[in-house]
Amino acid sequence: MDINLHFFSRLNPWLNSLFTSKDTVKTENDDAEKGRISLKTIANRCPLQAHRGPITQVMLDQQHHTCDDFVGREKQLSQISDVIDQWRNHHGEISAIVSPGGAGGSSFLAQLLPLLQTIAAQDAKDVPKTKAKPLPSQWLLMSFYQAPMNENDAIADICYCFGIVPPDTITETIATINKQPPQLILIDAMHKLMLRMIGNNQALVTFATIIMQTRKHHCWIISCEKFAWQRLSAQYQIHHVVKHIIELDYFSETELAAIQTKHLLDLGLISKDVMPTKEAYKDSKKDQVDITNPYKEQLKQLFTVSQGHPQLATLLLQYSLAHQVDISSDKSSNSGIEICCINASALQQCHDSDLFSLAEIYIHGGLRVNTHAHIFTLSIEQSSLQLEYLTRQGLIIAQYSQQDFAQHFYFITPTLSKIIATHLVNNNKLFN
Repeated sequence: MDINLHFFSRLNPWLNSLFTSKDTVKTENDDAEKGRISLKTIANRCPLQAHRGPITQVMLDQQHHTCDDFVGREKQLSQISDVIDQWRNHHGEISAIVSPGGAGGSSFLAQLLPLLQTIAAQDAKDVPKTKAKPLPSQWLLMSFYQAPMNENDAIADICYCFGIVPPDTITETIATINKQPPQLILIDAMHKLMLRMIGNNQALVTFATIIMQTRKHHCWIISCEKFAWQRLSAQYQIHHVVKHIIELDYFSETELAAIQTKHLLDLGLISKDVMPTKEAYKDSKKDQVDITNPYKEQLKQLFTVSQGHPQLATLLLQYSLAHQVDISSDKSSNSGIEICCINASALQQCHDSDLFSLAEIYIHGGLRVNTHAHIFTLSIEQSSLQLEYLTRQGLIIAQYSQQDFAQHFYFITPTLSKIIATHLVNNNKLFN
């Protein structure tokens, strides 16, 4: 039987709207009245939903915090500074920044650029160190969104970092790269290079070999999701290749409060005159500082519900403020509102097959329909239906291909990464 793939591809978005219940708005209002927010409502308010569209036309934008907005991570920034200093003094090793999804790994990686500018400015003031390598005048921050499937793909990916034509062999590639001017290369979302398909294993070995053999001349810093890192360590012993591992986690209560207080200031709900300056935070006692924030109790609730996930916390704060008239609570607080709790029933109703799919999507940073079908030995149609079901629950977000529905790309809803990962760990689909 012939299948019109183009028709099916165009039909998919229409099916989405068809399967969406007319009672969705009513359910959302019911949840709000009970002080709850569903996973679907969270997904619908995810910033990336605004980019939902054809994968051939839309690439995900990374939103990085400026230095003024950046909070915490002082220890990790110091560790990275030491790594760069060791490389400049001819002790270069590969470094990895490992963080759970949504903990700000990409934003942290972006902060290395102003860090490098600070180092360069300091170099200009200090007496030159004759033995130390000069800091490169340009630095490269990049991501790969297509996993290499053979040795040649891996060579081409690395050569792209230097803008050179890929040589024919690994040996020639290493020699050519080591002849290039010293470069500092930051690779984000390293886990997206991993794919459970034939050929990817050798491609990753090639990729790691080239980086390993050029680490003294070039400074390689990679970023990887925590659970994907554990799989890479178990299957490829990548921890034997990487010398420095810098770990990030979700924000602490104090750090999250600082981030959300900035949002309250932006919304005009807190006066800048009321809030203490950075110097006041250093000089004052904690209790004195807390008293000045009228949303102190809400910020504590926010940390408990969001578990330190910054994007989720921001969404919960905005949603709770917008629906404060719908939230009834006997508890009193300074501003009379309560932070919404999360209705995760959609996740709890998932079958094992759904959870296994979510785990693979999470580990890989996203999957296409044909790749999902290959991993689970399903037909393209079966995979498409299962992934669309998870999309309708708000657990994943889709980017559609206009050419072939087998190329539709699905990834975990960013604001739900912590909630989904915790559920998968509790159900033995991901492992700490």
